[in-house]
Amino acid sequence: MINTKKILAGMTIASFVLASSFAYAENNAEVKAAIDQTVAKLEQAVDAVNKGEDAKTIADLVLEAKQLQKSFSTSDSKVAVKKAQGSNLLGQARTALSEGDMSKGGELVKKALATYQEVKEKYNAAH
Repeated sequence: MINTKKILAGMTIASFVLASSFAYAENNAEVKAAIDQTVAKLEQAVDAVNKGEDAKTIADLVLEAKQLQKSFSTSDSKVAVKKAQGSNLLGQARTALSEGDMSKGGELVKKALATYQEVKEKYNAAH
């Protein structure tokens, strides 16, 4: 009877450990996908800047990137700081573009892309 309880307890613990590792792997994949989508959207925005697209088109792409980056978080402080810096750059870029300052907005979009590429590198290195 005691051995049966120990076996059941051990199996329960093992199932919790296994389930949490699957959840971690799934969450890790989701974060990587969100980072990839954010970088891809910013690459589109930089392309739009380079092609001389209008400010509203670029601002819309920046807004989409800003929404995408909200869908992930990390406990790694180095990645979190870079993500926060990128988010601030996106906000500044959107403001500049909304005010019609294409030069400043374009530079901020390029800086945001570089920052999120760093986020991607740091996250991938840690996971």
